[in-house]
Amino acid sequence: MRWPPPVSPRRRRLLTAVLFFALCSIQGSYSQRLVTLDTIDIFTTHEWFPSKPTVYFHCTGEDKVYLPDVKEANSVYTFKGEESWQPLTELPEKKCKRCGLYEEDTFKHDMYDEWELCSSDFKADKYTHFKQGQFNATFLCPNCTASSGMAHNQCLCFSFVRIFQF
Repeated sequence: MRWPPPVSPRRRRLLTAVLFFALCSIQGSYSQRLVTLDTIDIFTTHEWFPSKPTVYFHCTGEDKVYLPDVKEANSVYTFKGEESWQPLTELPEKKCKRCGLYEEDTFKHDMYDEWELCSSDFKADKYTHFKQGQFNATFLCPNCTASSGMAHNQCLCFSFVRIFQF
């Protein structure tokens, strides 16, 4: 049985660069914009009777994400982003989502606040949303900042290809 001839170093660099460039050009390959909850502090509950609130996050057209640990007002809750209910949502690159924080009650759902959540809101991977008298929450999205996502991938890919030019 004959083995194929060895690949020359020059051809190996070219094949590596072409393969890496092809992988980098796949849309969204490294730019998942997953939003997680970092911290939250609710200032009030909408319950009429003394009981623990059922707080949830919801974006239009998606399922509710219940925050099972958030049970008392005026307590700061900190999360790792690894909880079973995380991530909260995934954001598109150029479009915003209508999202909100709500409290589920026996007879109705009370709104803490509802707002447009956009990738561009995140600065240094963080976005803080504050509603006077209601809550303060910090969200994380590592690939939402301007230096992340596809533009960053393309820069890395082209730098890699340039290194392997011959």
